Amino acid sequence: MSASEERAARNEALFREFNERVEDLADTVGAERIRFVCECGDLDCLKRVELTRAAYEEVRSDPKRFAVAPGHEKPEVERVVARGEGYLVVEKVEAAAQVAIEHDPRSA
Repeated sequence: MSASEERAARNEALFREFNERVEDLADTVGAERIRFVCECGDLDCLKRVELTRAAYEEVRSDPKRFAVAPGHEKPEVERVVARGEGYLVVEKVEAAAQVAIEHDPRSA
């Protein structure tokens, strides 16, 4: 994995951790649909993706998976495994998968 790919993987993990906090806050108000930040790893990305709590939990059930805006997938380090309304679920492969697993806040 190149240095830029590793940096992107770490950014994605950071966005995922942020989204964990977003979900925690949504719990306090009982929201069913939640607007998360795109987990594409581009620090300049300002896109939001809206998922139901159940859909987000499905993404988070695998530490290699991330929710991204359509067009934000990176075929060199991930594959699209599901499509939702206004978002994609991508799964990291090879070295990027290992980085995702190592930085999974639910595995810590």
